[in-house]
Amino acid sequence: MARLTAVLSGLLLLAGAVHADNLLTNGDFEQPLETGWTQDVDNLAGEYRFERSDTFGQPDPGYAAKAYKYLAYHASLTQTVDVPGVDLSLTFNGRLIISGGSSTCWPVATVIVSYLDETDSTLGRTLIILRDEYCTWTESDSVHFIEVTLPGEWTQYRLDVADELSANLPAVAPADVRRVKLELFAYDNGT
Repeated sequence: MARLTAVLSGLLLLAGAVHADNLLTNGDFEQPLETGWTQDVDNLAGEYRFERSDTFGQPDPGYAAKAYKYLAYHASLTQTVDVPGVDLSLTFNGRLIISGGSSTCWPVATVIVSYLDETDSTLGRTLIILRDEYCTWTESDSVHFIEVTLPGEWTQYRLDVADELSANLPAVAPADVRRVKLELFAYDNGT
């Protein structure tokens, strides 16, 4: 039986070095999750939940959000924002946890950054990912994994979007990126 949890705090998507404006609504989770965030669930079996708290064991003060899924399929918190270009920096503290898992029931906890065009078609994705050894997801020229190296521990993450596209996602034309979708995604493929 697989259990997985993804917890984030202080999620900031900043535009430009000169004008450091946070593009996210309620990126600090100070307000209820319904403010700025959409809950998305595909629940074949097991339980799921979303939580907002000022605890979750985070080292810094402030609120955090959690997506939890037990068994098939996923629970995610999402937010899509218009962006003025790819001169963006995504910064957050995160704690990704998975447990259990087998060749038929494997968990993934991830923060997904999707790069969208003007029609909201996905051009590519970056996944900050903690996955079970049986996970069949793969990288490509439009999908890049940043593997979590400290599972279960609060870690600060920073993603420079322009650098990420240039170095790791050659199939994504930076000029075509009009929106960014962020997902706190807890997934299990089976029961």
